[in-house]
Amino acid sequence: MPRRKRSPATPKETRDWLKKAVHSAPRPLPPGFFPRILEQSAHEGFAREELLNTLDEWLNYGYCRIIDPIAQDIEITPEGEKFFY
Repeated sequence: MPRRKRSPATPKETRDWLKKAVHSAPRPLPPGFFPRILEQSAHEGFAREELLNTLDEWLNYGYCRIIDPIAQDIEITPEGEKFFY
């Protein structure tokens, strides 16, 4: 069920939600799991653009790397382990 918010989520709310979703995912992050997180976030009402901006930040900081560019699937790097867990 979509999240009922009166206003769009802020970039900080989006980052926080996405970080919590990755944090609560199985470890190590199974292949194909991150695209499901992105799908769930859309159902929760988060803007795809903000989600992808967050993913870009994580890539720039070295927290993850893309393993499937079509599905936007990622794996967590050792630096990301420290950040997420």
